[in-house]
Amino acid sequence: MSGSALAALLAQGLREIDLPLGDTPIQQLLLYAMEIGRWTERVNLTGFREPERVVREGILRSLRLLPFLPEEEGVPLADVGSGAGFPGIPLKVARPDLRVTLIEASRRKATFLIHAIRLLGLDGISCLRARVEALGEQPSLLGSFRVVTARALAPLPKAIDLLVPLLAPGGILVIPQGRVAELSGGGPPEGQLLELKHLPATTLLPEETVAVLRPRDVSRET
Repeated sequence: MSGSALAALLAQGLREIDLPLGDTPIQQLLLYAMEIGRWTERVNLTGFREPERVVREGILRSLRLLPFLPEEEGVPLADVGSGAGFPGIPLKVARPDLRVTLIEASRRKATFLIHAIRLLGLDGISCLRARVEALGEQPSLLGSFRVVTARALAPLPKAIDLLVPLLAPGGILVIPQGRVAELSGGGPPEGQLLELKHLPATTLLPEETVAVLRPRDVSRET
């Protein structure tokens, strides 16, 4: 796919999710998509290699999470098991105010993430090489993030168990689940409210469910 065709695809997808972006973030996202395609020739970054699939299945699906994020500036966000940078890098490009930490266990993928951050000229974003199971051994991370997200990390109940310790007071988990959220085998921790948000299909994007776990607002229940 040519550069102009890829740009047209991204523009169509942004219209479908009602997300206007300026020229700079659009160019950053296109460069990011092309760089993933280039690196994937030698490093298994993601299950989709073609730039058009990177745009549709990686970038646009990541950007669909924006409405679930708090609106205030400077929100600290952790993307756990970031892989090629989804959803953390597209979210950072679209909202430069976010303070993003990409957490990835693979050395090669972490190397790509550091390279992508520099290539795109992004500030306020870093990459930490660590296994998700070992995050509890790093006290500096516990209770540090207002938003924690992860894509294809684990079945939902296990993902909740792994990620909740990273949340700051009042923090939320935002976990894309594909078409169906699998809840068997567990549920939200006591005092947390789990909501399953439905995202309808568009011309370019499939129907999807996003799990949002937030502290229960006791004041509204009394």
